Amino acid sequence: MVKPPSQPYTGDEMMDNVLRMNTELMSELWILRDRVTILEHMLQEKGVVDRKALDDYVPSGPLAAELLRERDAMVEKVVGGAWMQGFTVESLVAKAKKYAGTL
Repeated sequence: MVKPPSQPYTGDEMMDNVLRMNTELMSELWILRDRVTILEHMLQEKGVVDRKALDDYVPSGPLAAELLRERDAMVEKVVGGAWMQGFTVESLVAKAKKYAGTL
């Protein structure tokens, strides 16, 4: 998990946590999308599988369990900092609404 900065970027620790979560999520998402797109292209190019078959595939058994564990780890990584400080989705939304009203 990314360590929070020693000094807030925005002057508001909660807003900094939201910005950190968003940045971490965008970074992880881009890395995965880039790799998956390349992998799909290579698999289709070599005639191993076409992209439609990938879209239609429904994982089960050990693969489904692995995906669930990986999803939970990603959620913890992205929003873990806020949860560790006792924030909830509701408190973050309320803070965002309050902040948006000051713009």
